[in-house]
Amino acid sequence: MTETMRTPTRALFESLAKLYKQGQLLLMDSDRLMGERGWTPRHSNAIAELSYSMNAPQRWFARWAMRFYIPAATEEKEQSVDRMLFVSIHFASDVGSSMETSVDDPLVCAGRLIYEKPMTEKEAGQTYDYWMCKYWFIGKPHDTLGGWRKTGQSRWYENLKGSEAFAVPLYQITTSEKLKELVINPLLAVQEKEEGVT
Repeated sequence: MTETMRTPTRALFESLAKLYKQGQLLLMDSDRLMGERGWTPRHSNAIAELSYSMNAPQRWFARWAMRFYIPAATEEKEQSVDRMLFVSIHFASDVGSSMETSVDDPLVCAGRLIYEKPMTEKEAGQTYDYWMCKYWFIGKPHDTLGGWRKTGQSRWYENLKGSEAFAVPLYQITTSEKLKELVINPLLAVQEKEEGVT
């Protein structure tokens, strides 16, 4: 029997494809778990800020992927948005971008964007950007939420008064139950406590 040897390059690309596939499954699971608790994805995208430039090969591949969520709309009333939640995976450092990050081992970051005044869903879509899932990297330790970080008033969006986020090593999330326990439940517990949901 002849054994087929994988070249180092092939092994490298197979590992990258496997990592992205696991990331896709995690984010799809996040969509499902968030949906069960009344939150819907804001968009169908997962990645952003790839580069086509010959001079930026470090940005030819996805360094991070994200999902943003707003409260699910109901038939009774138009949805009012004063919070936008997110779950993101940071696979690698993001250098050469407007908001650089340093990642040694992949992280899952989750958090929320907090707005001063409630908005319609359409307005909410114009008051955030994909890179805001990186706010954990620039935040300062939160004064009341242990292990969380926070940012203050946005200089880009007047209505965005700040963010709160936390991070968990990606490799700790081995099952759907772990995603729920380590990411979704802590994220929604803060939101539901504020809303008085039990």
